[in-house]
Amino acid sequence: MSNAYRTSVATVAALAASILAASPALAFDASKLGQGGSLSLSDISSLIDQSAQLKSEVAAALTAAHKTADDIICGGNRFPSQWVNLGGMRAAPYTCNFITKWLSLNATVTVSGPGGKVYDTITPDAMKNADKVTETKPTWKWSTTEPN
Repeated sequence: MSNAYRTSVATVAALAASILAASPALAFDASKLGQGGSLSLSDISSLIDQSAQLKSEVAAALTAAHKTADDIICGGNRFPSQWVNLGGMRAAPYTCNFITKWLSLNATVTVSGPGGKVYDTITPDAMKNADKVTETKPTWKWSTTEPN
């Protein structure tokens, strides 16, 4: 094998590695957890607070409904008990009932473990070692009918 070929292969490999390292991890798809669970709107306030517009819209909806965040019930995806450290936790997407309208709230979900290892899919290793769920970049939609 020539030195030029080795250099070329090494350059391509280095380039591919740098692209992969710079690429964000894929989001965890919590809808594949297979279980749902309820929680109050106040339980997801940290996600809502990430967007000034969403926070304002939620405040207006609470005022219109004469309710507090603790009064509004949402549904989310629930980590089953097989997830050693996360069993029972909820993750986006969420659906919240504001009496006269519904909020569908989604986010980028990241599941991680010791040393910051990110788990993109449901695996035995993820279920055993993951210990943190982070939700960022909220997106939402309001509707007057219950979302599917």
